[in-house]
Amino acid sequence: MPTMGYPETADPFRPLRIMNARRRLQRNRQRRRLAGVCAGIADYFGVDVTLVRFLFVLSVFFSFSLTVWIYLALWLLLPAGPETPMPDVSWRLSRELKRIEKLVRKAHRRLPASIADDIQETFDVIKLIAPHFENIALAPRTVDSLREHALRRFPSVLKHMLSCPENLPPFKRAQLELAELKGQLQRAANDLLDQEIHRTAWNADLISPQVRLWKERLAPLRETLRQRAGENTLCLLQQIEEKLAFLMERTESGADDLFDLTPFEVRKIAFDYLPDTVNQYLQLPPSMARSQKLSSGKTAEESLNDQLNLLDHALHDLAKSLFEKDAQGLLVHGRFLKEKFAEQTFRLSD
Repeated sequence: MPTMGYPETADPFRPLRIMNARRRLQRNRQRRRLAGVCAGIADYFGVDVTLVRFLFVLSVFFSFSLTVWIYLALWLLLPAGPETPMPDVSWRLSRELKRIEKLVRKAHRRLPASIADDIQETFDVIKLIAPHFENIALAPRTVDSLREHALRRFPSVLKHMLSCPENLPPFKRAQLELAELKGQLQRAANDLLDQEIHRTAWNADLISPQVRLWKERLAPLRETLRQRAGENTLCLLQQIEEKLAFLMERTESGADDLFDLTPFEVRKIAFDYLPDTVNQYLQLPPSMARSQKLSSGKTAEESLNDQLNLLDHALHDLAKSLFEKDAQGLLVHGRFLKEKFAEQTFRLSD
């Protein structure tokens, strides 16, 4: 059965997440000179960090002790902004990543914030996929390609950007190469996530009794739907089943100590919402379901596909945030999933 793909950078909540991160007063340790206090204040007010640092230094000449105490208080009181941690990899690979991290920190000090943020996001993706560089289960060609992009091309692009003035063509070319590289790495991360979801969903050794029970209950509905719906609907249902199995396994096993999925009612969506939605469609006469227009102007099958597609993308966004260890994204996508699917019921238009 074909698999429907996702745009590698498609994220309807990304602008909201960036806005929330920027407007929240927190220390920015990625652009820090000492503790990231000035960088965090600059992010919050949307000004150049150089100006904030200049004002802090200037205030020292007027009230040395007060400025120092204010800085120390902010250091203690302001939370540090989220950072993607260094992965647990071999000593040799860890050394290469730390070498790249030094270049990224230089970029935060020397380049405009928007460009430095793109560089940081690219490096965050590299840290997420780095454990797969040593995964013997992946095809050697795939591993070689990932290592080439992450450990050779990315540092090379950074060195060019750090050595060239921003208004010269070499810098612009390096910036375009960075955007291309970021897209390639994001696609690779999405592919690895999809592989992990598929492996969890269909490997009997990895499935808990609760997930196995759910799949057994869903099987008759799937088989009945196979006789009544088109290939697109069946493909959507399979993808949703895989993602729900993946997320429920994470919830049941407690595999993610930092991220608790329980408040987002993933299990309720799996056991209640999805079967109820499919059952509504199956209760309609076959001729009506695929041909007769509803009050919405769509057929019942088209309405079902719209809802399944929305659910599939919401689950994908939640799984992606979990994979990326993105706490803010997890909260945004999790709340949307709960409010849209766990707390509401789907009804076909009359």
